[in-house]
Amino acid sequence: MSKTTIPAGGLSTDSVTTAKIADDAVTAAKAGFSAGKVLQLVYAYKTDASSVSTSSTVADVSALTCAITPSSASSYVYVSASFEGQNYGNGSSVTPHGQVQLLNNSDTVLARRQYYKSISNNQHSSDFGGVLEAYYNPNTTSEISFNLGILASDGRMLIYGTNGSYVDKGTSITVMEISA
Repeated sequence: MSKTTIPAGGLSTDSVTTAKIADDAVTAAKAGFSAGKVLQLVYAYKTDASSVSTSSTVADVSALTCAITPSSASSYVYVSASFEGQNYGNGSSVTPHGQVQLLNNSDTVLARRQYYKSISNNQHSSDFGGVLEAYYNPNTTSEISFNLGILASDGRMLIYGTNGSYVDKGTSITVMEISA
């Protein structure tokens, strides 16, 4: 089976001609793209207990911040947050649901995901996991930090830490600076 790799930026409006394809592969250069390079990579993971929210106001996920200082204002930043959590009824009379958000240091929401599980209210729970991603040009050479925020519209939202009995339910943030 043949395999074609599309660059992270996607294809341009220019067609990829047969002349640009060699050895069953399309590369960024052959397709007429300039591909950025990873200039630096930083990683952080949540090592404390689980973070909990019972409020419809965004609460920071504790002990999880990942910061990067771009080397150029023209650089792009790719950030990915991987998490595991739980919706719980918490004595509520309605079905529990909430939201996980990926935020930067100016509390700008870069990505968000709503969790709503059709489970009985009150003392029932449902585990979930996910990945939030963002790619943008912050146009700065100042440090940028990233964190997760959670809110519970009803019931309780929990993001697992990696201590105790939840070692296999890690939550982490990875940030890369990509050259323009």
